[in-house]
Amino acid sequence: MKEDVPRPVRIAVGLWLANAVFVVFTTAGLWFQRGEVQRLTNWTSGQVTSFLTTLSVVALVFVAAYVWLTRLFLKRKNWPRIVLSFIAVLHMIWILFLGVSASNLVTLLLICAAIVFTWQARTAQWLAEVREQ
Repeated sequence: MKEDVPRPVRIAVGLWLANAVFVVFTTAGLWFQRGEVQRLTNWTSGQVTSFLTTLSVVALVFVAAYVWLTRLFLKRKNWPRIVLSFIAVLHMIWILFLGVSASNLVTLLLICAAIVFTWQARTAQWLAEVREQ
């Protein structure tokens, strides 16, 4: 990142990317625990595979969106921060739909913290400086 990037923006970017990485590792971890998923749900192997595949596809869509929008946000475009927040709310709803777990709570905390730093006054000022030039 460039030196002129304010601390709240650097923190927001770090949180968005940390969230993306965490989602990838959490989703991959579920594949290693597929036997446990099958035991807890009493689903067939095919049902577990279908569930994990759907979960993985949705997770990768969120991850791709976070990475792409964070990159555009760093280029000092305002609209990605709006879309990032919208995607994050959708992600939170998806997480709540799946149920409460430790990893889901960590993801929710990362999202909430990222939104807070994305919408801080210093971040808005940093984005506005580009429009003034």
